[in-house]
Amino acid sequence: MQEIELKFQIPPRGRDALASTVDEDGAVRAVRLQARYFDTAARDLAGAAFALRLRREHEGWVQTLKGRGDGMMRRLEHNAPVDLPPRAGADAVPALSLGRHAGTPAGIALAALLAGRGLGEADLALQFSTDIQRLSREIEAEGARVELALDIGTIEAGSATLPVHEIEFELLDGSAHGLLAQSYLWVEAFGLWLDVRSKAERGDRLARGETVAPLPEFVTLPQEAPFGARVAALLRTVLALAAEVADEQATPAHQVALTRGMSDLAGLLREAGVEPWLSDTATLLAGLAFEPGAWRLADTQRLWLALIGFTLPDEAEAPSAAS
Repeated sequence: MQEIELKFQIPPRGRDALASTVDEDGAVRAVRLQARYFDTAARDLAGAAFALRLRREHEGWVQTLKGRGDGMMRRLEHNAPVDLPPRAGADAVPALSLGRHAGTPAGIALAALLAGRGLGEADLALQFSTDIQRLSREIEAEGARVELALDIGTIEAGSATLPVHEIEFELLDGSAHGLLAQSYLWVEAFGLWLDVRSKAERGDRLARGETVAPLPEFVTLPQEAPFGARVAALLRTVLALAAEVADEQATPAHQVALTRGMSDLAGLLREAGVEPWLSDTATLLAGLAFEPGAWRLADTQRLWLALIGFTLPDEAEAPSAAS
């Protein structure tokens, strides 16, 4: 199955008000999520955009494998409930088993990666963990039924920790364009900013003791490629760079690369003859790569959501449970 979702960071000034809004009519669901993430010593999974975890949810465990999907908002995902032995204690943790994902798209992709590098399940080890309090609810508007998930907690690797204050919007049913429209209402109300970095990516960096992300590479498609595909190719790298700048974790090399990416994006938008505000905003931002606050503004998030919209097929909608 491929999830369709967006994740945003919540600035300190908006956290209390957002939590109150999520829980305003008592329809919220609360759960503590305690997860353990696995990878090889060389971080083969993280390097290929996979995340493999065991997570305690309510009184049970679920093993989840995530991988890169085929679009800006899509990720491969397979969840497998895990049963503990009948006499297992309250603190028992199940063993990892890649067989739980066998035959699924995510499982097939991971198996190919490991086999190609001469690796197997025995090469996987615990790298970091998360402890999250999640408040979730469903909302419906703009032709989309969406689950909001407010996550507050920590990422932990040894004695090192990172705070988590983020909200995810996952499409349950209906139009992906409706998901974009709904999420922007929350951006305007609470100052949210888009973050394409997953908890797994942030946790991997914490476990490595690294504060700076590797510099992502740009992929430029030929001029004859579809406009949406060309936007997506640029946007993947631009959004990764923009998140580092917005989070004040970027180096000058990241900022220079972001300037280049935004200039290329502005040129592509002008070439396509789309609404002028899109290319004008991209041009303006190209000169602000050294200003973290610019990348957290609502107008910047509006640009991102509009550009993501170009990458979606007209019929983009939530995946079926059978997919």
